[in-house]
Amino acid sequence: MRFKKLIAGSVLAAFLMISGIAHAQVLPKFGIKGGVNYSTFNNADNVEYKPGFMGGIYSNINIPATPVSIQPEVLFAQYGANIEGTDASFNVNYIQVPVLLKFGFGVAGVKPNVFFGPYAGFNIKSEVKNNDGSINLDDQFEDTDFGVAVGAGIDISKFSIGVRYTAGLKNVANSSLNSDAKNGAIALSLGIAL
Repeated sequence: MRFKKLIAGSVLAAFLMISGIAHAQVLPKFGIKGGVNYSTFNNADNVEYKPGFMGGIYSNINIPATPVSIQPEVLFAQYGANIEGTDASFNVNYIQVPVLLKFGFGVAGVKPNVFFGPYAGFNIKSEVKNNDGSINLDDQFEDTDFGVAVGAGIDISKFSIGVRYTAGLKNVANSSLNSDAKNGAIALSLGIAL
């Protein structure tokens, strides 16, 4: 129940911020995005990057008379890591809520950009998996994660391409598994404004 309240509270806070800015005569743009997430556990031994999916919705709110916008997102993101020398991998799925400050450059049709901001993640499933099956590890991983995201991209008309690095600031595994494992991921995404 506490987990559901955390997710609901984060999503509500992001969209209240959007509606507050929209009320100030700034109309937000909404869109969808998806891509590939290459993740690992920073500070953990015997793990390698593993690919996963990330995708979801976003809103972009321009701050008038500036090249700056605020971009809250709600994403499904697959994190984890491959275990070195085996066919096994840790899979940890999150609902992730980044709130990014985005700086755009260039003209209206083609806009390169850089962005950064905090994120909160809510663990919805944890497991270790190999060719023989999977074992649930929900009790071995923390319910929440938080960290920062930084990246760059380009907006071309309604389309966007972006690359980002997310660095977790919280240990995500409990002490019986690894007390210092933090999420780290490189993501490549494609988006379209609706």
